[in-house]
Amino acid sequence: MPEPRVVLTADDAALIQHVQTHLRETTGQSAHALSYAALAEQLTCDSDGLLLLAVSNATEQGYVRQLVQQLSLQKWPVQVVILDALGSDPVLTQLERRVSRRLAWPADASRLTFLVKELDRGRSFRFNARESLEDTLSRRLLALTPSLLPLVDRLALAANHDVTVFINGETGTGKTYLAKLIHDYSPRRHQRFLAVPCGAISANLIESEFFGHVKGAFTGADRAKIGKFAAVGEGTLLLDEIDTLALEQQATLLRVIETGEFEPVGSTETQMCKARLVVASNVDLEKSVALGKFRADLYFRLNVMSFHLPALRERISDIEPLARGMAVRFARKFNKELYDIHPEAVTALEAFAWPGNLRQLENVIQHAVLMVNGPELLLSHLPQAVQDAMLPPIEEELPMLGDSLHEQRDLAERGVIHRALVKSGFNRTRAADALGISRVTLYKKMRKYGLLKESAGA
Repeated sequence: MPEPRVVLTADDAALIQHVQTHLRETTGQSAHALSYAALAEQLTCDSDGLLLLAVSNATEQGYVRQLVQQLSLQKWPVQVVILDALGSDPVLTQLERRVSRRLAWPADASRLTFLVKELDRGRSFRFNARESLEDTLSRRLLALTPSLLPLVDRLALAANHDVTVFINGETGTGKTYLAKLIHDYSPRRHQRFLAVPCGAISANLIESEFFGHVKGAFTGADRAKIGKFAAVGEGTLLLDEIDTLALEQQATLLRVIETGEFEPVGSTETQMCKARLVVASNVDLEKSVALGKFRADLYFRLNVMSFHLPALRERISDIEPLARGMAVRFARKFNKELYDIHPEAVTALEAFAWPGNLRQLENVIQHAVLMVNGPELLLSHLPQAVQDAMLPPIEEELPMLGDSLHEQRDLAERGVIHRALVKSGFNRTRAADALGISRVTLYKKMRKYGLLKESAGA
C-alpha cells in the first residue's frame, strides 16, 4: 500500500470527515487520518509530505503547539498546515510563522484545495505506521547516536537471539540505553530489565548482591536476601562496570555462565539462572586481559556479540540532532516556547570535548533550556565552559616572529575583542561593557578587524 501524500491529524471525528470529504471532492486526494497521540508515535526525522493539523478545541491546541515545537527544533522536513476551527486563537496566531500555512476552517477551504493540488505529485508522507523491527530500532537509536544506524541489523540480531552481549564505551556514552534497547525488542521484553553497577558494590558484598544469601550467612545477615540473578527472573540482567570484579569474583561468574547454576551465599541449595546477561565496561577488556586483570576465559564467554559506543567527541555529527531532540524534551518539561537553537550555540556544542559524553550533553541542554526566555536557545544560555570551547587556542592568537610591533598589537587586540564578542553571544552592548569601551568604539574596531561579518552571521 503506497504511503499517503496528505496526513490529516485531529481528534474530532466530525471534523476529520468534513475535511476528508472536501479534499476527495475537490482534489481527488484522500487524506490519511491519525489521532494526535498516534501521530506523535509515528513521526520520525524521515517524515515528509503535507501534514494537516486540525484544531477544534483547547486540547488539540496544546498538541499542535508541542508538535510544531518538535518539528521546528528538530528541523524535520514536514510541510505543516494548521486548520484553525477555533477562530482567532492567540496561540495558533503565535504559531503561524512557525508553519507553512494557517488556514481558517472552513472559511479557507478553497485555499486548502489549491495547496493540495500544488503538492509535488511524487511527494508522499513517510511515517512509521507499519514499521519493522529494524525500523523501530533505527527510530529509537536516533536518540542515542545517529552514527550507529549501520549497526541496526546486528542490534536486531542481538535482540532476537539469547546470546550474551558485551557493550564497551566511555562513561556516559549510553551503554545502559543500548542494553535496554536490546531487551525491549527481545522475546524477554515483557520480563524485567535490571541494571547492576558492579563498581558501586563493595567487593565483599558482590556475591551476596548477585546471588543473594541466607539468614546468618555472615555477620549482619539477619534476614535472607534474594540476589539480582534471581530477582530479574527470566528478564535481562545488565552487569555494568564488569571490569571492576576481582579475579575470584570473575571465576564465580564464569561458573554461573557455563553451568547456568548458582547458590546463595551460605546455602547449599542450587538455583537455576534464567536471566539473559548483557555486560558493559568503560575500559578495554582486551588490555585488561593482557595485563592479567581480567580472565581471558570469561572475556571470551562474554564477548559473543559486542558493540562499541564511541565517545561523543568522536561523532561530532551526532551532537546537533541529539541536542535538538533533548531540547524538545526539556522544553516540554519546563513549558518553554522554544523553537530553535542558534547556530553559534550549535557551533559551541560541537566544539566542546564532552568528557562526560551523552550524560553531560543532556545536563547542559537541560540547563540551557531552563535559562531560555525566548523562542531561541542562544550561546549565552550555555554554561561558560561550553561557550569558551568556541574560543581559538591561545597560541593561535600569539603574534608570529617577524611581525612588526604594530601588527602584533593589532593581532592581540583583535583576539581580545573576538573573545568578548563570542562570550556575549555577539551582543555588542555586553561586549563593549566587558571591554570597558563604548559601542561606537567597538563598532569601529570590529570594522577595522573584519569582525562585522562574523557578527552578522551570529
